[in-house]
Amino acid sequence: MGDLVPVSPELRAALRKLREVRSERPQGGRETESFAAWRERVADALDSLTGVLIFPEDRQRAATEADAARAESARIRAELDQPS
Repeated sequence: MGDLVPVSPELRAALRKLREVRSERPQGGRETESFAAWRERVADALDSLTGVLIFPEDRQRAATEADAARAESARIRAELDQPS
């Protein structure tokens, strides 16, 4: 099995939290407040992951994904705030 990198308890917990949050994806449309709130929770979980990932490129990818999730959440909320 070669060069396996041991997984720290912190990394294991952050990965578990991300899986948990991703499994809570709300049913229904993507343009809802519940979806926007879920995307925020995903971003928070990804931020936690960036602090414990081993490789810099993985940390950067998680940070980029967190930024994208927050941007999507903000866009959804801005659209929901528009008068009908």
